[in-house]
Amino acid sequence: MKRFILYTLIGYTLFGCEEVVQLDLDIAPARLVIDAQIKISENENSIQRIVLSLTNGFYEQTPIMVDDALVEIRGVDNDVVYTFSHDTNEVGSYTSDFTPDPNTNYKLVINYDGEVYESSTEQLVPAVPIDNLTQGTETLFTGDEIEVLVTITDVDNRDDFYIFDFGFNNFLATRDEFYQGNEFTFSYFLDDLEAGDTAIISIYGADEAYFNFMTAVIEQTEEGGDPFKTTPSTVRGNIYNVTNTNHYPMGYFSIGEAYTSSILLE
Repeated sequence: MKRFILYTLIGYTLFGCEEVVQLDLDIAPARLVIDAQIKISENENSIQRIVLSLTNGFYEQTPIMVDDALVEIRGVDNDVVYTFSHDTNEVGSYTSDFTPDPNTNYKLVINYDGEVYESSTEQLVPAVPIDNLTQGTETLFTGDEIEVLVTITDVDNRDDFYIFDFGFNNFLATRDEFYQGNEFTFSYFLDDLEAGDTAIISIYGADEAYFNFMTAVIEQTEEGGDPFKTTPSTVRGNIYNVTNTNHYPMGYFSIGEAYTSSILLE
């Protein structure tokens, strides 16, 4: 979340001073923040992670992690329950050995502080591999950015939505409306890395609802920041408080196929 400090500049005859004015803002009740992006990758273990925290005061920099919740993913069609256990080595994290079956509905259920949160039903959404990563020569504003060209081949006769993760909380949401069934190459500019670093880029399958959610959140965090933290205006996800509808959570539950590729930058 971007944080803003109001500066008042008072001019004097002989000198000027800069005063930081910290507004006395009302503190809203803390809301549960849920990062439940389930990524299913080929040839990798099936341990999945869900991270819980609470919204904090406007001026607070450190998130409040939640370590005492009950977290489950339930198979709606087969009544199978996957319990996510608290990871004692990482605050706020819950893990489970979870591999979803295709065409099966799942929902996230969280019990925390006497309230129950449930998601909409979700299915595993396919993605496509990254065909190629190459380093480009163009730059943007500062001239220090590194251009990476990403190539994928979309699947024909299927409406696809993809979320790209470029690391450092940099995301891109795209749909195949104009490249369905074709090879697609686009540029992305990295300003958090330099020559000699390795850029790790992932693609994640999404449905239209998650694509719309990520598009809205990315627009609010395009200057940097974590899209799973609270944003300047509320972007509602697909998880609901069934105990107290007014005390809604932040975040999203999704299940998507994921592919990752890397490139050594020069």
